[in-house]
Amino acid sequence: MKKTTKFLLSTIAFFLLLTGCGEQGPVGPRGPEGPAGPSILPISFEFEVDLNQSNDFSFIQGIPSGIEVLGQDVMLAYVFEDYLEEDDLEVWRKLPLTEFNASGTLLYDYDFTVVDLRIFLDANYALGPADEFESLLIRAVHVPADFLNNGNLKTQALEASTFGELEQILGSDIKKLD
Repeated sequence: MKKTTKFLLSTIAFFLLLTGCGEQGPVGPRGPEGPAGPSILPISFEFEVDLNQSNDFSFIQGIPSGIEVLGQDVMLAYVFEDYLEEDDLEVWRKLPLTEFNASGTLLYDYDFTVVDLRIFLDANYALGPADEFESLLIRAVHVPADFLNNGNLKTQALEASTFGELEQILGSDIKKLD
């Protein structure tokens, strides 16, 4: 008797579940549009640098007003190295760069704050006229921390050795600020 009762109750419950499933009703009206989210795409800007004795082999560039750099953001810097005319490609090298010469070791490096970016030379010898550079083209890329919070994207972006690699890692979403 218990088995029969269980079977009947199970069958009734099954049919009640099936009868509750009918055709889907009409879709309701679309809700109001929400506010626009923040723009968290990387932005790049370029500037020329002279590194010589008169500026103590250091150049400070202010961050353009269209870019808001927060304390947790990352700034990357690249120096223009070459233009491949046959392929119409620019070659950029990520700073810091180390150069070994007859005098010792020369380092092209950078640091940044939320208001500026400093490009400088550092060496294990006294810098002189032979170490001066004029019109170095620098491309700085501001990468917001919110954009980098996607898994190991931050590590990959920091390890990219060329601007092209950085564009691949970030999905070519780097907006150039004019």
